[in-house]
Amino acid sequence: MFQDFKIIASSMGDLPPSPAVAARLLKELKNPNLSVKDLAKLVSVEPAVTAKIMKMANSALYGQLGQITTLERAIIVIGENNLKRAVMDISLRNVNKSHGLLERWLWENSVGCAVGARLAAERLSSAPPEEAFVAGLFRHIGKTIMLNRDRDLYRKVVKLHERGEVPLHDGERALFAFSHEMVGAALLEHWNFPPRLVSVVRHHHDFESVRESDPEVFHLAATVSLGAEFCRYFGIGPRQKKVKIDLPSTDAARSLGLTMEELEPLLDEFIHLFHEERSLFLA
Repeated sequence: MFQDFKIIASSMGDLPPSPAVAARLLKELKNPNLSVKDLAKLVSVEPAVTAKIMKMANSALYGQLGQITTLERAIIVIGENNLKRAVMDISLRNVNKSHGLLERWLWENSVGCAVGARLAAERLSSAPPEEAFVAGLFRHIGKTIMLNRDRDLYRKVVKLHERGEVPLHDGERALFAFSHEMVGAALLEHWNFPPRLVSVVRHHHDFESVRESDPEVFHLAATVSLGAEFCRYFGIGPRQKKVKIDLPSTDAARSLGLTMEELEPLLDEFIHLFHEERSLFLA
């Protein structure tokens, strides 16, 4: 455990309970002999997840002729990856203690980053796609914890940053003692998430610092950062406007050695996938 994680966790007050289904699912899916029946048994202990999976399977997106009435059949219909995404989505949503506009923007940005990171990982072979999705979804969970700790104080941090008075990290450290990366990593470690995901959340803004010491974390974090840049490009997130940023000059693109010619088709595919995935999560 990083030496400061316990200190951070204690400073944030009551942390949300571990998303037990998500943590167990990440572990159990590594078992090649896991059956659909076993998956259904695991998922069924969480009613919110079960309800979401059933809604997804019966949504128009899957074009089923008959109604899906069993959890096992629903899991088969939506597939393993969408099952994992549904569980992660519920876990992330359950962390929120309030549900204002800022929280919704953060949620949409998290989904967008997850979709972009998975797409980049698939097309560029830069990281395991589903790990990239999970890391993208949870990369800013530290912001949610800060909102839970003191919503008005964190909104003050955001406003100071929006007015250009202080970099976000400096504002977070000034008013909360820690940045959102540290808080998020501390939470994931508290939840016993895989160490690599903890490290990616910790280093998603400074991934170059681990290029030599941990190449796998570096590539995964750079891929997540690229997903975040796709969101920034299209204005997906808290009060962001669609801007024509110079993507090849971003840290993520430079670290992955990408040109605009390589990035343009990813952007086109990303925005289509984001709207599709967003609808899927809202199903």
